[in-house]
Amino acid sequence: MSRTATGKLPEPAETIIAKLQELAVRHHVEFEGNTQSGYARGKGFHIRYEIEGEIATVTVTKKPILVPWSVVERALAKLF
Repeated sequence: MSRTATGKLPEPAETIIAKLQELAVRHHVEFEGNTQSGYARGKGFHIRYEIEGEIATVTVTKKPILVPWSVVERALAKLF
């Protein structure tokens, strides 16, 4: 089971990826990606993304069992 959100990026992809790389290091999360696609894994979450122009699609493919999908859905809704 997974959840997906798609929307327009609020900043250039390069800026967002740089921020994600910094946050991943700070929070001890594995992050691999570029301005087209990538993934993050850590703290029980597996997330992948794809970027096409100004549109991004983020998919949460795994979450901790104690975190309800409704919490994940609310977090995804806030992205765009």
